[in-house]
Amino acid sequence: MAEKDKRFSETLVGDVFDQIIKRPTTVTVEDTINEVIEGMLNNPVSRKVYVVDKQGKLLGMVNTDTVLRLIGYRTGVRDPGAISFYRLLRDMFKEKVGTLMSPTRSVTKEDDLKKALEIMIKDHVNDLPVVDAEGRIIGELVSLELFLKGRELFIRDAQAKDEGP
Repeated sequence: MAEKDKRFSETLVGDVFDQIIKRPTTVTVEDTINEVIEGMLNNPVSRKVYVVDKQGKLLGMVNTDTVLRLIGYRTGVRDPGAISFYRLLRDMFKEKVGTLMSPTRSVTKEDDLKKALEIMIKDHVNDLPVVDAEGRIIGELVSLELFLKGRELFIRDAQAKDEGP
């Protein structure tokens, strides 16, 4: 069955994950925040840069919130206060990706879109790394790809309403 003929619940991540982002941005733990920012600028649809080891295995990610927070510290935008000061001391001088990265969940090409959607909703994320069986990053599933497939749900519902009982 062709991907476009599949219902949302039948569609696999592998059917759609590379429609918008062909290659996710990756860095290593030794790279700097400047390289993260460059990666984000070069791939503006994605909201993350993925951290990988030398074999390309996914270790974590750095998202736009982290980068914006660091810019906020450096420009004085962050509100003063004990908690902010602690965060300032903790984060202000982080330069290496290994000190900035956060864990992230991933999906495989064999996972269905419903699983990916569930993770995105539960974890409040807009995109997920796609990994192979060895945990190497092979792509990124962005919410826009789910929108492309998900709009069919609304089109079918509208057509069913137009046709009546």
